[in-house]
Amino acid sequence: MKYCNNCGTQLKEGEGFCSNCGTKVGGTQSVQQVNKKKGGMPAWLIVLLVLGVIFFLLVGCVAGCTNTINKAVEETTNGFNDINGKTSFSLNETFQNKYEKITMKEVNLDFKDYNEYLKPAAGNKYIMVKFEVENIGENDELYVSSLSFVASADGETYNEKYIGNDKYKDVTATVGPKKKTTGYVFYEVPKDAKKIVIDYNANFWTDGTSIEFIVK
Repeated sequence: MKYCNNCGTQLKEGEGFCSNCGTKVGGTQSVQQVNKKKGGMPAWLIVLLVLGVIFFLLVGCVAGCTNTINKAVEETTNGFNDINGKTSFSLNETFQNKYEKITMKEVNLDFKDYNEYLKPAAGNKYIMVKFEVENIGENDELYVSSLSFVASADGETYNEKYIGNDKYKDVTATVGPKKKTTGYVFYEVPKDAKKIVIDYNANFWTDGTSIEFIVK
């Protein structure tokens, strides 16, 4: 069986010229030679190259997506930090981030207006702290929870205490845009505590950077 030396077209018996390219017939080629000429790059190499391209595209996409996500997380986290970089606040000083303003408005280090059945344990006392919370956002509601305020006295942690007097409004609230609320938190701490602070986590849903209000 004959094939054109130039283009590899199969020739009919007796043909002097290739019917495809017009080249004069002069010799024969094997099927293997023709396939080599006509086939070009092996199929396995083409597949390998395609897979390589896909791999590098995926790597680039993942890297790009990761950078975008990391940047978004960083911007969100920074949005909860104080605009002036402060982490400690005293009475009537205001913590402000992108979303809210919080001011410690009042402190009572020996609160006694509690339900007689809820007296503090021997050697302890109640402290009361009043906070003002303002939503400085334009559109979204702000949820503030008393669970975000945790007291510590001389390094030991104390959770909020219920004192059984409903005239003191809890600080937990949903605050509309450009609105504010005030509320109280109470803690039972040792009478002889030397240093009392209240830590506040601005980002309630994550372990964000806490700031502290110095009570004593």
